Amino acid sequence: MSNKFIAGLIENKDKPIKYLYLRFVGFIEKAFTYYYLKKHGVQTKYGYVKLIGLPIIRKHPFSSIVIGQGVTLVSKTSGNILGINHPTILATLHKDAKIKIGKNSGLSGASIIAVDSITIGENVGIGANCYVYDSDFHAINSKLRKMQKGIQDLRKAKYSPIKIGNDVFIGLGVSILKGVTIGSEAAVGAGSIVTKDIKRKTIVAGNPAKFIKNIV
Repeated sequence: MSNKFIAGLIENKDKPIKYLYLRFVGFIEKAFTYYYLKKHGVQTKYGYVKLIGLPIIRKHPFSSIVIGQGVTLVSKTSGNILGINHPTILATLHKDAKIKIGKNSGLSGASIIAVDSITIGENVGIGANCYVYDSDFHAINSKLRKMQKGIQDLRKAKYSPIKIGNDVFIGLGVSILKGVTIGSEAAVGAGSIVTKDIKRKTIVAGNPAKFIKNIV
């Protein structure tokens, strides 16, 4: 037995059964989470991720989804008082696509869909029901669009990497579109549609999102 476990027993000597039960439940939750993520091809470590409900994960062979330590993925309505309308979705739709979520970040009912690359930094809060798409998914030209044959042809549409810096806050219902870079410590107002880069330590909002003020 570890010193931490023994210390916990001593600290909870008045309620040892409850302590042992909570430890057991915690172990089962961590083990299930790790198994679920690894089964879907996610690169992470045991105990790194907390799941509130089960996310939808669709990983293309040879693509990568990497999740850092302390990340929380909320996928059921009771897990966020704001209410979410669907589970968190992580999907890579091309063999070279990449999703990376940095440590201590949280997502609630977010859709993160990568054809190229989506990088989310550390300590990022992504509010309820946000959408992060690095592709148009469909060609704008009608003739090219008719020629698309599903997921295998997604790269016929325009795509470009998305990068979200550290300590960024993204309000509920925000859409972040292809090619956008959001600087560290920026904030995006609820319901915004982000089509252009955001400088660090600034607040933006609107459709399309525009500069509101600097953060001091």
